[in-house]
Amino acid sequence: MPDFPIDPELSIRASPPIVLHCTTEAIELIRKTTLSSPNRAWEDVLQNLEVARDEWTAMEAVVHLELLLEAGDLLIEKSTAYASRSGYDHSRAA
Repeated sequence: MPDFPIDPELSIRASPPIVLHCTTEAIELIRKTTLSSPNRAWEDVLQNLEVARDEWTAMEAVVHLELLLEAGDLLIEKSTAYASRSGYDHSRAA
């Protein structure tokens, strides 16, 4: 199975946070999480990631994964992370 980069990477709310850098990491995570509680939407995303044979189909599958993560409020937005960092820097400078 080909492995494709996820760019930009996906950061997931967990303790500690999970960062997905490539499609094989996404596949492993989905397999682990769907074993305990099967869910058709997650199974569809998993299947799309598993059958991706080129960058385009991998990118489409990652977009569906991102939408599913957003719907479950599991995605950590990059802008939020940057805002937190800049807020931290400002408070530190004060």
